[in-house]
Amino acid sequence: MEKTTIEKTKERHQEEYKAFIEFLKRTKDGKYAPVEKTSVPYKRIKAETEVVESYEEEYYYSLR
Repeated sequence: MEKTTIEKTKERHQEEYKAFIEFLKRTKDGKYAPVEKTSVPYKRIKAETEVVESYEEEYYYSLR
């Protein structure tokens, strides 16, 4: 039986969580550069782009 989308999403989130915890442990142990205290309140997010459909005609010109 194939996994559902929800099961795949939960599995992916669990893997990301484990990776994040491992990163925090290694950072605490000094394996990475120290985190500046001023950076703690900030969080990185994945960039999202929105495609805007344009109904204007496009013209392309070239010289031969």
